[in-house]
Amino acid sequence: MPVLGPGSVLAASAALAARRQGKYEAFHVAMMATKGQINEDTVDKIAESVGLDVNWLKQDMASPGILQALRGNVALAHALNIHGTPGFIIGNHIVAGATNLDTLKNMIAAARKS
Repeated sequence: MPVLGPGSVLAASAALAARRQGKYEAFHVAMMATKGQINEDTVDKIAESVGLDVNWLKQDMASPGILQALRGNVALAHALNIHGTPGFIIGNHIVAGATNLDTLKNMIAAARKS
């Protein structure tokens, strides 16, 4: 979910488009490790570094399906009162914001029991 302005929208669009080439996880990990401003040049370099076809990526990023998915993700987050990242839905509970690993494990265990 893009939460940090235009750079986040660009990165989220690229991540969704990377999925179409089977490289979502590699792109996501590389993007999250990036420091500084995110712009088109940054996205292109990261995409290339993880083996994405950058021209194909750009075509997919501009597709209506990617924009629709981003809008849907943002709408769902707002409907669930999640306004930033991270955000987790565990069973019937929403965890908005960071929490510790033990809390997450306990919540998951409880959700699995119910």
